[in-house]
Amino acid sequence: MRDLLKHALEAELPGDETAERIMGAALTQAEDFGLRRFTVDDVARRVGLSRVTIYRYFPKKDQLLNALVLREMKRFLTKVDAVVEAQATPEEKLIEGLSFSLGYLRGHRLLNRLLRTEPELILPQLTVQAGGLFAAARTRIAAHFHAEIAAGRLSLPAEDVDGMAELLIRIVVSLVLTQETVLPVDDDVQRRRLAELYLAPIVRSLRPA
Repeated sequence: MRDLLKHALEAELPGDETAERIMGAALTQAEDFGLRRFTVDDVARRVGLSRVTIYRYFPKKDQLLNALVLREMKRFLTKVDAVVEAQATPEEKLIEGLSFSLGYLRGHRLLNRLLRTEPELILPQLTVQAGGLFAAARTRIAAHFHAEIAAGRLSLPAEDVDGMAELLIRIVVSLVLTQETVLPVDDDVQRRRLAELYLAPIVRSLRPA
């Protein structure tokens, strides 16, 4: 379990309907019982398939867990990309992207389960061992900044793009890991206000004159 997120980033997802059913059952099982009590037998019972069928897709339990984590990460990234790309201005992209990310991750049932009951499994992956995860997320966010720069909507030196992307990552991770805060993050309206008040001015300052 120690390098779960790292290995998940390197994994590939099986693409057919049966694999998707297995991962769906695995997600529900992990949400209900965590990772330490997670067994392939329980997933098999939940999905109504034999262990042999599950092992045909995922020969080891860790491979199933890696696929599950990768699936959830890709779901999140696909959704946040769609939210960002639907906005017209850099400020709107930042506001809506941050609001969606905070709402999705702070409300993610499995992530919250692990933070609450098995923090020793997940906290290192999001803090002292988060280099690989941060690098992958930084590349994804930086691509949005580069697109805005190329379109003439932002003026930001190329060497500063990764730093800006990482700043956003660290804000989101901090507010996900520590749920109690005086910052307005409880609903979409509050999260948009947070981004508008504290972060949108930074983006506005980067608009070409």
